[in-house]
Amino acid sequence: MSGRGWSVLLLSIALIAGSVFLWFRREGTPPQVQAPEAILLNAEGGSVTLVLDDEGSGLRSATVVLVHAQGEETLLAKEWPGSTVSGAVRRGQPLTLEIEIDVKRLPRSVENARLRIDVRDWSLAGGLSGNQTRLDIPVRIDRKPPRIAVSTGLTYVRRGGAGVVVYSLSEEVERDGVEVGDDFFPGHALEGSDRRVAFYAVAAEGPAQPEIRVVATDGAGNVGKARWAVVVNERVRPTANVTLPSSFLQDVVKGLATAEGIDTTDLEFAFNEINTKVRARNEATIREVLKDTAPKQLWEGSFQQLPNSKVTSKFAEKRTYFVSGKQVSKATHYGYDLASTRAAPILAANAGRVVYADDLGIYG
Repeated sequence: MSGRGWSVLLLSIALIAGSVFLWFRREGTPPQVQAPEAILLNAEGGSVTLVLDDEGSGLRSATVVLVHAQGEETLLAKEWPGSTVSGAVRRGQPLTLEIEIDVKRLPRSVENARLRIDVRDWSLAGGLSGNQTRLDIPVRIDRKPPRIAVSTGLTYVRRGGAGVVVYSLSEEVERDGVEVGDDFFPGHALEGSDRRVAFYAVAAEGPAQPEIRVVATDGAGNVGKARWAVVVNERVRPTANVTLPSSFLQDVVKGLATAEGIDTTDLEFAFNEINTKVRARNEATIREVLKDTAPKQLWEGSFQQLPNSKVTSKFAEKRTYFVSGKQVSKATHYGYDLASTRAAPILAANAGRVVYADDLGIYG
């Protein structure tokens, strides 16, 4: 082959290689951006999570700008290393970014804005500037907490007892109810009314005159609070000394301890473990199950005590347990015990629904 022929061949190979290179490097798939469709913020602001990815040429740059009627603010301007020849140094791995939006920096008049996101890759497309993905996400800023109007007047509640409050809200909210100290009791729609109702309880053990208030949280996270006149009447809790016969330890404690994985060598020790640790777990289960409350009233009329029964133990009774005159354990009895005749039918106190049906440690 002549020198001219070799030159033509080499030029052809170079053109083919260059064409293949340009074909790969001019890939036209834009970067992928995962972002919320809309953003709702309160007066405290918040963060927005973005997930960026580009499997072709890799990420090149990203800018995030908050645009509003009073101007705009750049929240992010970032570039990633790479070259027009090889593309990005890092590619094929999604990148997560947290964008902070400080609402306090914005004028009070700003209630609506746009989050403008611009992402480019290292492709040679677009006049060597790369493929582009642009998003404009609407942003709404709600600085006002829900307003709460309490209809219930002066209320007296016994220690270890329960109460009810009726109230109205200025807007639809994500969560509302009553806080008693650190405990929360959800509110529900009051049938036949635009008002809300919440039933709440005052713990048998706790500070005197705990803080009791209605709270409501809207979709932006603003929290409204309202108090009303509530007086907690303290009471002397009942006490009882319970003597455990040896037959109880052998017939009841031994089997329950075995089921709970407790050593039965010392049955008095086993009883204390059951009466404290197992009891605590059982009560935690009850509290968790009771969170699954219905959104409407299920009962009808007044609650009825088991017919022909006698109260043998009241709620929040402080018990001390003895074996052969020796104290072996203490506990608070969170029940209301009724005694009746053998094989008496057990009737529900009212209408409702079953939320738990299984063994529950000390409760059987």
